Amino acid sequence: MNRTFLAVAGGRKTQSIVDDCVSCPEHRRILVLGYTTASQEELTARLRAAGIRSNRVEVMGWFSFLLNHFVRPYLPLLYEGRRLTGLNFDGDPGRFANGVTRFLDEDNRAYKLHLAKLAYDVMTASRGRVIDRMEHIYDEIYIDEVQDLGGWDLDLLESLLRSSPKITMVGDMRQALLSTNVRDPKNKKYRRERIFDWFQAMERKQLLHIVQKPTTYRSNQVISGFSDSIFDPDLGYERTVSASTESHSHTGLFTVRETDAAEYAKSFEALCLRHSKSVAKNLELPFLTFGVAKGRTVDHVLIYPTTKVLKFLADGPWLEGSAACSLYVGVTRAKHSVAFITDSHFPNFTVWTK
Repeated sequence: MNRTFLAVAGGRKTQSIVDDCVSCPEHRRILVLGYTTASQEELTARLRAAGIRSNRVEVMGWFSFLLNHFVRPYLPLLYEGRRLTGLNFDGDPGRFANGVTRFLDEDNRAYKLHLAKLAYDVMTASRGRVIDRMEHIYDEIYIDEVQDLGGWDLDLLESLLRSSPKITMVGDMRQALLSTNVRDPKNKKYRRERIFDWFQAMERKQLLHIVQKPTTYRSNQVISGFSDSIFDPDLGYERTVSASTESHSHTGLFTVRETDAAEYAKSFEALCLRHSKSVAKNLELPFLTFGVAKGRTVDHVLIYPTTKVLKFLADGPWLEGSAACSLYVGVTRAKHSVAFITDSHFPNFTVWTK
């Protein structure tokens, strides 16, 4: 049965793929897919450290997967005489482009912007050949950071779920900051944290089994409980349970006045986060954006809050969309403490002073 493991931040999602590959019989042909370059590099490094040979487990990016296994072998069945030469990563054919010019530039490179739709159309034109070929190459397919897929990619993913290779996906819908194509209107209702609804729809079709893994090995229970409060409880996420065994003298949730922010960051070597470079320009702190910080683990986090976040901290209720996912990513980088730069006071937060 295909499986989707939805784990919280710090839930050892990537390591679970490595562990599965180690325990998988050697005759099984395995493909591991990661969306970002960083994800692919991390998977490759961990697999090598575990003693897995590259000829047994293949690591590939999602876009490379679509190019090599969907588009390149069967493109002429959709557009006669066309041969794929590569990927046009940043190009845009324009909103009024139709037919082949919507998908391929003058050098026959596929536009990344519409790659998933092109892959779907090629798959349809192949009349089963795309899936049949893949079934002869792989026995197991693992997909890391599956929450980053969207648009037509979800239709491609459903086709994979209906094929013979065993599909195992891992991710955290609460960390859906990135997207294969944010401009793709297809499957719009499943964007960001709402991709959980898509997993549930696939489970109702008996195409996969959802396993929620609510245990974090990173953050303490105070941070874990706060991270849960960011999202609407009706979404159906299980409550996070901390399995962290580390302790620290500075633990919990704090507010820090702007005048004390530099001293706080220095005292605790806090990871400083903000929504974008356009905010907190008056503070000389080594800020990173939430997206750049994704994947990191630190002892302490210091966040410059947006207006939406300040309102959430003051009286709730929960956040939605990118605001919720961004804050969740920021908060869950921390093992021991999370602080917000603000002169306001909030319930359950301690005001930090020098």
